[in-house]
Amino acid sequence: MPTQELTSTLRRLAGESSYSAYTAAANALETVTAEASGLPPLRVAISRNFTLDPLVPVIQGEMALAGFYPVVYLGDYDAIARDALDPESALYAFQPEFVIVAQWLEKLAPALVTRFVSLSPAQVSAEVERVLTTIDEIVASLRRHSKAPILINNFPLPVYTTLGILDVQSESYQTHTILRLNLELLRHLRQCRDAYLVDYMGLMARIGSAQGVDERYWQIGQAPIGRSGLVSFGQEYGKFFRALRGKTRKCLVLDCDNTLWGGVVGEDGLGGIQLGTTYPGSCYRAFQQELLNLHDRGVILALCSKNNEADVLEVLRDHPDMVLHEEHFATRQVNWDDKVTNLTRIAKGLNIGLDSLVLVDDSQFECDLVRERLPQVAVLQLSTDLSTFRTKLSAAAYFDSLTFSAEDRERSRTYREDTQRRQLSESASSLSEYLARLEMVADIGMTDEGTIPRVAQLTQKTNQFNLTTRRYSEGEIRGFVEDPETDVFYLKLRDRIAEMGTIGAAIVKYSTQQAEIDTFLLSCRAIGRGVEDALLAHVLNSARARGCTCVRGRYLVTKKNGQVADFYRRRGFRLIAEGPAGSEWEFPLDQAEFAAPDWIKVKLTYQEVGYASQ
Repeated sequence: MPTQELTSTLRRLAGESSYSAYTAAANALETVTAEASGLPPLRVAISRNFTLDPLVPVIQGEMALAGFYPVVYLGDYDAIARDALDPESALYAFQPEFVIVAQWLEKLAPALVTRFVSLSPAQVSAEVERVLTTIDEIVASLRRHSKAPILINNFPLPVYTTLGILDVQSESYQTHTILRLNLELLRHLRQCRDAYLVDYMGLMARIGSAQGVDERYWQIGQAPIGRSGLVSFGQEYGKFFRALRGKTRKCLVLDCDNTLWGGVVGEDGLGGIQLGTTYPGSCYRAFQQELLNLHDRGVILALCSKNNEADVLEVLRDHPDMVLHEEHFATRQVNWDDKVTNLTRIAKGLNIGLDSLVLVDDSQFECDLVRERLPQVAVLQLSTDLSTFRTKLSAAAYFDSLTFSAEDRERSRTYREDTQRRQLSESASSLSEYLARLEMVADIGMTDEGTIPRVAQLTQKTNQFNLTTRRYSEGEIRGFVEDPETDVFYLKLRDRIAEMGTIGAAIVKYSTQQAEIDTFLLSCRAIGRGVEDALLAHVLNSARARGCTCVRGRYLVTKKNGQVADFYRRRGFRLIAEGPAGSEWEFPLDQAEFAAPDWIKVKLTYQEVGYASQ
């Protein structure tokens, strides 16, 4: 019964996102253990200098929505220095996987907020420097004693400035001083591995300072965040949990009628639908402009519409006010089948999980059907207010990420190119003929500053072909790159059709005469071509060149990586240990050989001692 209640409250939370729904979810979580919930625990420590207890249920709910059982340490009021600087503090004993440092400027530097006009320019500069130095010391100590990502906020602008309308007339006054402080804080955090800025200033701008700050509760209990701001602030933290733990969505699936345009194209015709530069057609055009932004960020766009395909294609190709066109969609299911069936086809065709999909639709019937039959799919139901379409999509933040690479810009194109590869496959008489006709070239190199973001992104997002599914941030990948006892390899692939970009990675750790494969992964777009064997051959040859006599690898079980359970067995590794959590394997380098497939040409971007490129 408790787990049923939890499932019910989380389903309500996914559709409602009210503060009462978050508190109900937090209460339901307290009735079950992590094991009973079926959710892996996630340990988050919160260190603060103001009262944020009302925010905790929202953070817990966000963790649960991301697929984790929340385990939260809430530090004492105004105890950031004690938490961070004392290596024996309760925060470090908690062994957090995330650390939130929540600071309110009025508590940290009251003169900058309440007595700014009394400060000389030199005193203002000194106070800004003191704040930055204090934060530097806290972040540096946290990084020395913990590997957990650090989330630290910038500062909202005052609701009312000390000098009123005069304030923004000079860069030396209060508004621009706090803006400068926030910019410097960002620059300082960029120098620290895995420290990220939580944008309190932007949050307060969206909410409205008059609503987001509760002066009464600030005076009563040093609790500045108003009731109307709690959900937004908590959801902002949730974005980081999803982004750093590989829980962001990949594909936005769109209805057509009354979603991409107003009206029903099958009844109203090309000239009768609502789409243009004046209301109400301007609302649909603005919505499409935001969809194009997502496309350019690397979000896969797909169509799922009950319609005649010819009518939809006519709009995509010929309507003068369409922002999106046929080439922007990686795939489409435009027919009269139910949307549950079509969404399943889309996921299968793109070779991604249903939990990577977000459906946008105006029909409550269709949305409810998908919520009931495919709970893995996120559903965004558009309201009757057309002007909210764009902001509602942006606010949902399904696709927020902390990385942005060249591969992201080209993602939809690469999925369209996969269609050409399938056509080539269908014309080949055998798999071996098809693979040979692809004329694949695998470029393997050592990860550097240019490729760190993409390799980190692969560890965060790759699920199916991922032997250990260990999620790493850019800072952690950089740490591996800098470690002389660790190699981080990337694999880029191209074929006769197009460049596919960086689609594989391996992290290998060395000790004496043994190498351990910490991470071995391949993008789902490249599965089934033997590219994984080219990367594995390179890993084994590199270990041999280092003087290793054996290579060990692990398979750690997840809900999505069952297809690689036998990966090591099928490649000649011998089993060392096996249990419910996975298995451990060994390959003796002094006895066995392993070669890349002959239909893949391997090129190395660097030269290793004792191992030349093919």
